[in-house]
Order: sequence, then C-alpha cells, then structure tokens
Amino acid sequence: METIESTLERYWGYPALTSSQNEIINTLISGKDCLAILPTGSGKSITYQIPGLMNDGFCVVISPLVALMEDQVNDLKSRNIKAVALTGPQSVDDMIRIFDLFRHGDYKFLYLAPERLKHDLVVDFLRKANVNLWAIDEAHCIAQWGFDFRPAYQQLSSLRELHPAVPILALTATATEEIITEIIRALGLSSPEMIRRPVIKHNIEIHIEQREDKTDRIRAIARAQKGTGIVYVASRKRSEQLAKSLASSGLDCAFFHGGMDQKQKQKALDEWLKKPHQIMVATSAFGMGINHPSVRFVIHTHVPDSIESYVQEIGRAARDGNRAQAWLIYHQEDIDEFQRRKNGQRINQSQLTKFYRHLCNYFQIAYAEGQGQTFGLELRDLCNTYHLNHTHAMAALNVLDRLGVIALKRQFGIKTKVQFVAESHDVYQAFETNQGAGLIGRHILRLYGGIFQTKIGIDLNHLAKKTGLEVTKIKEALLWMVKGSLIEMEQFQTDLQMTFLVPREDKRTLSPHSAVVERYARRMTDQLKEVRQLVQNKTQCIKKQLSEHFGQPLTTQCGMCSICLSKKQSINRTGADAIASLVLSLLQEQSLTITELRENITFDPADVDAVLTHLHDSNQIGIDAVNRYFIRP
Repeated sequence: METIESTLERYWGYPALTSSQNEIINTLISGKDCLAILPTGSGKSITYQIPGLMNDGFCVVISPLVALMEDQVNDLKSRNIKAVALTGPQSVDDMIRIFDLFRHGDYKFLYLAPERLKHDLVVDFLRKANVNLWAIDEAHCIAQWGFDFRPAYQQLSSLRELHPAVPILALTATATEEIITEIIRALGLSSPEMIRRPVIKHNIEIHIEQREDKTDRIRAIARAQKGTGIVYVASRKRSEQLAKSLASSGLDCAFFHGGMDQKQKQKALDEWLKKPHQIMVATSAFGMGINHPSVRFVIHTHVPDSIESYVQEIGRAARDGNRAQAWLIYHQEDIDEFQRRKNGQRINQSQLTKFYRHLCNYFQIAYAEGQGQTFGLELRDLCNTYHLNHTHAMAALNVLDRLGVIALKRQFGIKTKVQFVAESHDVYQAFETNQGAGLIGRHILRLYGGIFQTKIGIDLNHLAKKTGLEVTKIKEALLWMVKGSLIEMEQFQTDLQMTFLVPREDKRTLSPHSAVVERYARRMTDQLKEVRQLVQNKTQCIKKQLSEHFGQPLTTQCGMCSICLSKKQSINRTGADAIASLVLSLLQEQSLTITELRENITFDPADVDAVLTHLHDSNQIGIDAVNRYFIRP
C-alpha cells in the first residue's frame, strides 16, 4: 500500500513535507474533517492531492479561481495523474463525457467551479460517485460578511448531505474568528482539526517607502538582492516599459500581462522559472498558483488593490524558507490614483443592472437566452460602444462573476465583427454559388439581427456548433464573403473570455443579489481606508498592522519592517547625538586622549570611536601632536 512518503516521492520527487502539510494529510487519511489556514506559498494543494491519490475513488476540488484550477490540472497531468476541470463553458454533452471518464477512466481529481453545484446533472453524478474527499479552496468565500463572499459558495452546504462520511478539507489563507465560525457552520464540519499558521510570513522583510525615483530604487534593490524577483506594476504598458528600462541597465528582465496570448505567457513563465536571477515585471495577472521556491524580492510600484491581494502577492517570495524582501514604493500620485480606482469600483444595484443590459445587448443575447454561451470580450470596445468608464466596467464584470451570473476568465483570443454591406438580394444570390458559404451566411443572418445596419460581434465557435462545420471552414467562408464585397469584417484581440451562466432576465436576474451588491460597494470603501492606513502608516510595526487585519495579533514588534528598522536607526542616531554632546562638553574643558574620553563616557567604546571619527572627519575636532583630541576653533 502506498504511504504518504512513497506517494510524495513517486509523483513529486520531494523528500519530505512540512509539518503543516503532514498534519493536514494525516487528519484527512484518518477520515476527519480539517480546517487549514495557511499563508500563500505554503503548498496547500498537495494536502488534498496526496490523500486523493492514496484513497479509492476521486477527490472533488471546489475553487472560484478558474485559472488556478486549469494550472493545477495541467500540473497533475504532467505527473501522469488523471484530472479534469469542470468550470464554466462546458455543455451538458461535455459534462456527460467528463463524468464517464470518472466512471470508467480511473480519474483521480475533479475540479469544480462552485456554480456547477447548481446543476442537477452535476449533483446527481456526485451523489452516485465514489468521492473520497471534498477540498474547498478559498473557503472564506462562504462567509457572507467576508471580504470575498461568493453566493455560489452557499451551495456547498449540500456536500455533507451527498456523502456524510467523506471528510471535508476547508482551505484558506485569510480568515478571522468570525469567518472560521461561519465556515464550520456552513460546511457542516464535524469537530474539525484546526491547523492554523500566521498569515504573514516571518522570513519576509516588509518595506514601504515614498520615493520619486522608483526605477532607480528598483535597480538598487535588484542588484543588492542578486536573485529572482517579481516587480508588480499597474498596467500592461508599464510592465513592458519598465522591463525594457531595467534590461537596458544590465538586469535580466522579462514582462508578463493579461494581453499576452497563452504561448507568450507560458514561454515567459518557463524562462523565469529556469533562470536563477531573472526579474519578472508583471501586472497582477502573474503569480497565481506559480511555485517558484526562491523568489528573493517582490516589489510593488503602485498602491495594491486590497490588503488581501497585497499579502497574497508578497507571499510569493521566500517559499524556500530563506529570507526575502517585500517593497512597496509609491509617491503621492499613486495614492490619488488608488483613490480614484476604488471609487470607480463602487457599483450599486441600478448601475449593475444597466451594465448587464449593455453586456447582453453587446453580444445580441435575447431575453430568456444566453445560458452556456461563451464569448471573447475586448473591454475597450464594449466601453467605447456604450460610453462606459473602463474601471467601472471591469468592476461590474467582477461583481457579475462573483454573483455567478457570468464566468469570467482572462484569456487571449480574437474577436470577429461582421457587417453585411451588399444588398440583401445580391447576398442571397451569391450564396447560391457557394453552398458552404451560403450555409454559414444564412446562419449568421438568422442569429444576428441588425447585421446589415452595423458591425456585430459573431461567435465562430457557436457558428461551428450550429452548422456542424470546423471553425477553419467558418473563417474561409468569411474571407470569401469579404473578397466578394458581401461583408466588411474586423478582427481584434480580446483578453477576456466570458460565459453566461444564467438566462437573460435583466432586473430579475440581479434582484435576488441586491444585498450582496450593496455589501460589495461598502467593501470598496473599507478597502480604500485599510490600504491608505497601511501605506501612510509611520508609527506601527507593519507586520503587527497586517496581522491584526487578519485577526492574528502579534505580541511583539517584528523588528524587520521599515517602521521597526527606522526606530532602531532613530535610537542609534539618538545615542550618537548623546555621545557627540558629551565629547564636545568634555573637550570644552581640556584636550583628552581617546582612552580618557572612553573612561568618561559610559556608552559602548565602539560607538564612541565611531562618533570621534565622524567629528574628526567633519572638522569639528582635531588631534594634536600627542594624540589628544581638541575642539577646532
């Protein structure tokens, strides 16, 4: 029979686990529920992957993070472990095919978005399946008053009913006592084993400083650290500009942002993981689920969106247990911009309803339709079409995603817009000469009303399903129509993929969520206040401040943040000033040797010598022929 150690060695090649990982795994293997609160980078995923492999049946992992689920599935596959993710876009046929894999294909991991538990087909399959473990990632999302509440997590209360004897693992990096209580209650955990570690890593120095010369400061930090690092920036454009600037000064740099296609992202990530001293300049799109053990520094060049995201991002450093640094470098304009951004992210029920209507109209979604349809979205084009603020629109999309109305995914793609420009009778006559193009063209005309009046975005994958043809054939037909002057076509890059999870009903779609929407708006106000307090704090130990935010108060100062270090320097400067005052006072009366000065001053002799050197170098005192110090006139 496989042991924890042999499973770890066989699939991961690791010699040992951390004590926290061992505790969690042994708890689950014994059949007990577990609630684990571990900081970012603690290797939470392996705590359910090992027991999921060791026991008969398969493990179900619930997570709201589509990109993370896909990364983990790909990682498991690379280790010859069978896994699949059931997120947003799959059709009923796709789900049936996936469930057959688990019935007959010895699959060990099923990753689910929480919204999938609303589907009767999914629930019926899980009720009859041989589930050996429920793993709930980001478990804090179940708490209604938490910072990241997601209504779909309320569906998880049914898991205990489906398989009462199957253990549940609830995982999170951030949970106050109130949220812990809510997780236990909502999931029906039975006397769970509590495994809790400090959210803020002890081996990360945290520095927050206001500077105008950000780029020079980043260069200095990178050269001093001499290791792998991440530099977070606010925009895609800035990531490319800063990477180029740092590279021109001799540093090994690359960039990463949401506008890159998947191949570009993977290449940049692979090189960063392999190179020992490369700096990745990135937007917040970078880092989720990435296991780089030896990141020596993380630098934020802008004010982060929330305390939670900031702690998550700096937690990507020092996974190897060695010391690392986190820097937040800002100037006043960054604080002003942050305030504008948070104000733009506040959205009320009426604003959200209006945005949802625009979104449905943009994709030509009719009333009572749209469920299961997936589209590529270029946010700028949507904003230009309806004269929307970009920040406000992105905030609305995120809220709709959290409410389970849509599933949002950051993914590169190409969007196609088409308008028929020939007269209708000429169009139909041309279709008679090319049966394949005619079939596609007629489907386009049936699916997209108003396409003779304006350019409308069309979904090539949806057309392929409707016609039974390959997407390549759809593209060939469109090019034939362009050449025949039947249509005008525009193609442009998209960086968001969006799936409608419920039928369009406008107000009725969103009205059940009004209380949650208003709570999100209040949360934006709270985040503005919390982050400003962090950035502008000049007196309190930063780690104490952050730990208190997560309900884990520290009893002592950390001694290694910029506030603690500045206090030490202040104490040192105070001591030096006192020594200098004593030296000058004594020398006012007579010249003295260094030995005589040391005898009359109770401070550490090394500190006295350092002050004497400073006073001499600054021409405040001199040394005579018999090595006596005197005050210069």
